[in-house]
This record gives sequence, structure tokens and C-alpha cells, in this order.
Amino acid sequence: MRWLPFFAKVLIFVLVFALTSPVILPFYSGLQIGLVRPFVSSDFALRLQPDGSIYVYYKNYSKPAVEREVTSFNGLGLLMALCLATPIPWRRRWRLLGLSTLTLLGFHLIALWGLIAIWNAMFTGGINFTLRWAYMLIASGDWLAPLASWGLFGYAEMAQRIRSEKVGGTHASV
Repeated sequence: MRWLPFFAKVLIFVLVFALTSPVILPFYSGLQIGLVRPFVSSDFALRLQPDGSIYVYYKNYSKPAVEREVTSFNGLGLLMALCLATPIPWRRRWRLLGLSTLTLLGFHLIALWGLIAIWNAMFTGGINFTLRWAYMLIASGDWLAPLASWGLFGYAEMAQRIRSEKVGGTHASV
């Protein structure tokens, strides 16, 4: 596989995502709010900001307890670019994109719920090592989760294609 054309395609898809993100990210953030809301205490109010950021307010506090800025979800663009640039048949690319996006959405849902739980723990019992570790995982996961998701599904697809081409090439020359 030639890596330069792959990375050129990734760059193009990232640019397309950057241009469409003002439409995509508010929808994606709203989806997260809708899916997390049933698992969050009624003391917390989740609000979608016009730019796609998610603010979580606690009871009558005027400032948000948790802020998930829209830039936290730019990893979605990287994931989409990696999936769409992967040199496999388009049907499998769309399947790859769907699986990877669902995996990333799951991470973002757990991360949002986790940030609310961490904030709540700060004011009720304090932060322990596990919660600090969880916070660092959430913070670094905004970019690592898309890479891990593509690595899990996309790179495996590419490796399988490369293996099948090698095997097919060997049989064709015999």
C-alpha cells in the first residue's frame, strides 16, 4: 500500500469535515445529550450550545459544571477521514465508518457521563486515583479513541486486503 495517497485522501476528508462541521457537530452533540440524559440525575441539566458544545448545569448554579467544547468532537472528523480514505471497497468503507462511529459515540457517551460523575464526586466525597485516571483517559481519548477505533476496524480491513492481494498475486503467477 502506498501511504502518501492514503494520507492525501485523509487530509482532503478532514478538510471536507471542517467545512461541514458547523452542521454535523451540533447534531452529533444533540444525539449525545439525548442518549445520556436518562442516565444523569435530575439535578443536572444538559444544554446544547449553538456551536455544538455541551454544557451541563447543576441545580441553580449559574456556571456550567461540565463543559464539553465542540472541539472535543473533532476526532469524529479524523475518524471519518480515516475510514473514507481506507483503500477497501466502498461498501466495506461504509460498514467500517458505521462501526467506528458507533464505537466513538459510545466512548463520547461514557465520557460525558463520566465527567458529570467526576464533577459530582468532587463535591460529595472527593476525587480518588481512579477518578483522576478516568479524567485523563477522557481528556486524551478525544483523539486517541478515533485512532483506536479505526485501528481496530480499519487497519484490520486493510491488512486483510493486502494479504488477499498477496495470496491472489501468487496464484495468478503460477
